[in-house]
Amino acid sequence: MKLSSQFTVPAEPERVFAHFLDPDVMRTSIPGCTELAREDDATYSGRLENVVAHVRFNARFSATIVSMDAPRQVEALLKGDDRKLGSSIKVTAKLTVAPDPAGSLVGYALEMALWGKVGRLGEAIVRRRSVEMEQEFVKRFAAACTAGETTTATEDDAPVPVPHGDTRTTSLDESAAPAAEATVVATAGSAAPEAAQPAQPARAAGEPRRLPTEPDRGERPRQDVRAPWWRRLIDRIRRRWKGGADQRRTR
Repeated sequence: MKLSSQFTVPAEPERVFAHFLDPDVMRTSIPGCTELAREDDATYSGRLENVVAHVRFNARFSATIVSMDAPRQVEALLKGDDRKLGSSIKVTAKLTVAPDPAGSLVGYALEMALWGKVGRLGEAIVRRRSVEMEQEFVKRFAAACTAGETTTATEDDAPVPVPHGDTRTTSLDESAAPAAEATVVATAGSAAPEAAQPAQPARAAGEPRRLPTEPDRGERPRQDVRAPWWRRLIDRIRRRWKGGADQRRTR
């Protein structure tokens, strides 16, 4: 798998190239690089920890400078393996630095090979993770190259932040403060009064108190409460029996 890109750094090429060989700068710039030390002028060793998809990669590695043309180009070979995971990595890196109106134009070309469990994840997954690491490396390395180059602004020179959409100036003359305050008070006094709430009708004596939010439901019609069916049946039998008895007496 191959990756290549370019980016600009607002620093001179000599400074940028020296950072390529500085183990402390490269350790903080490479995402996941927890250790990096210089063994000699051409050899480095360290540890790389990263997560690709659901696989955690933790490998010891060694980097050897194959060729160097300071301050324009350096080529290195990196090899590492994670014995616990059964995976290994090999990266051939070529870094170039050229003068640019903005400072320096940095270019890099990486040729990466992966074996084992990480390699079986597929090129698409590995490439997506590599692009994320590439973007983070550019951001960190550019910040390291420009560290100490810019002048830090003092508190007196720092502009006062203004909220978005606010057109006020950041400073106000003391003589204009009373006038501004009077304007605010006049504006508040000229605001439209709130609509008067409708008066509630007086409550008659003995009428139960109701909450203001309770709607007036009016008088409910009286419901006809009927006796149970078995009671009505007994009453009907009794009326028939009583009517029959009256008829027999009249005969």
